[in-house]
Amino acid sequence: MAWGKGQIAKQALRTAPEDYAAFEAVSLAGRDGVRVLDVGCFDGFNTYLKFAPYAGVARVVGVDPLPEAVAEAAARAAGDARFSFVCSLFEDYEPEAGERFDLVYFSHVLQHLPDAQAALAKACRLLAPGGFVVVKTTDDAAKLSYPDPEQVMRRLFGLYERHVLPNTPHTACTDRYNGEKCYTLMRRAGLGNVTVRQFAADTCGKSREERRALFERCVYFRRNVPACVDGSVADEIRALADAWGALFDQDDYYFVTQSFVVIGQKPQEGAPPWKYAGPAFGSAPEALPKMHDAQAEALPCDGPPLAPAEASARPPAPAVAVRPLAEQDLGAVMAIEIASFRDPWTPLAFALDLRHNPCAHYTAAFTESGLAGYLGWWGAPEGAAIVRVAVDPARRKAGVGRALVEQAVRDARAGGHGVLTLEVRAGNAQARGFYARLGFQEAAVRPAYYEDPPDDAVVMALPLE
Repeated sequence: MAWGKGQIAKQALRTAPEDYAAFEAVSLAGRDGVRVLDVGCFDGFNTYLKFAPYAGVARVVGVDPLPEAVAEAAARAAGDARFSFVCSLFEDYEPEAGERFDLVYFSHVLQHLPDAQAALAKACRLLAPGGFVVVKTTDDAAKLSYPDPEQVMRRLFGLYERHVLPNTPHTACTDRYNGEKCYTLMRRAGLGNVTVRQFAADTCGKSREERRALFERCVYFRRNVPACVDGSVADEIRALADAWGALFDQDDYYFVTQSFVVIGQKPQEGAPPWKYAGPAFGSAPEALPKMHDAQAEALPCDGPPLAPAEASARPPAPAVAVRPLAEQDLGAVMAIEIASFRDPWTPLAFALDLRHNPCAHYTAAFTESGLAGYLGWWGAPEGAAIVRVAVDPARRKAGVGRALVEQAVRDARAGGHGVLTLEVRAGNAQARGFYARLGFQEAAVRPAYYEDPPDDAVVMALPLE
């Protein structure tokens, strides 16, 4: 079954820009020999997908206290000698032979450790000079709910903190108010150049499906109550969660949640001060519509037919072979992605779509010299839309973009979709002409849709029936 708009929104929020900020901050793709320590790696799914595609990553060590999870992580990364996994509590872990890392990464883990301050101090000790600590976390104090006349959010938080967290092994020491503390904790751990980025997701202007997706992401898990909790308390927690869910169904209800990416750097004598590379990233709601941006500035503009003399002077275009994009292509994809966009997606964003988004379809174009470009489109009951397309800058104007778009048209038509749409900057006349030559018609304008630089978005549509 194809996903609807709500499921697409939920998927987009899973890949929204916390990861982008982290990896932009440390410039992973532009460095060589990067050594990574992933604290709380669990089964290695995120660890492998986040770091494997970067050619600059030389070594990744994942640490987790669950033996079965570590075994699964090792099996997942088998064959990639850069990855190793250790079964250990972070407070007990010591690297071999005094190894030091360029990046220590906590993804929604720091709030579960018994002493966050000690953990960050240890992370700083394990860093090479100039290395980074990156913390992704959340904070219940940064959530707002209105109107909430019965105060179901605050009542649920109170019961959850008093009865659920202390009785669940992996959350017994959980600090749900960790986000606001990270700046201070990092400074006290000896880290400098500390930068905090906040990413908000809210119900403002959202459809009912999108609001429900946000509820499922942020609230629904709180209905999971361990058996040791008193039955009446468990019933009250579930009732409060259901009452909170009913608020999300109201058009005038406002809810906002914020996640945090906090980055600190170990001092390095003689090194220039580090500055965060942003502001390239917006909040999750702002990023969501950009998922439907064809990013046509990265497209090859195949252009009009050449005059005979010009055509004879140009070398023949290489043969282009098109096939579905695979996870093993992501290394080459990232090289093109970073060269093409100011706001590149991460390997995890692509991988989650490839593995878990049934409405996502990705195609890769190859020439004899390797990957030349890729295109992604999403199909839903309301129609199909191109969401990402890029061509290697060295292989543009060689028919790669045309081959990708024509294949997307064939695939969308075969999938039973009646129309294929995309969005392009109003000021990008070359791209608009490129799509027009392929049969796309300008259907609507979204004023002031783009930022940096500001521009309108032109919606172009190709009937498929």
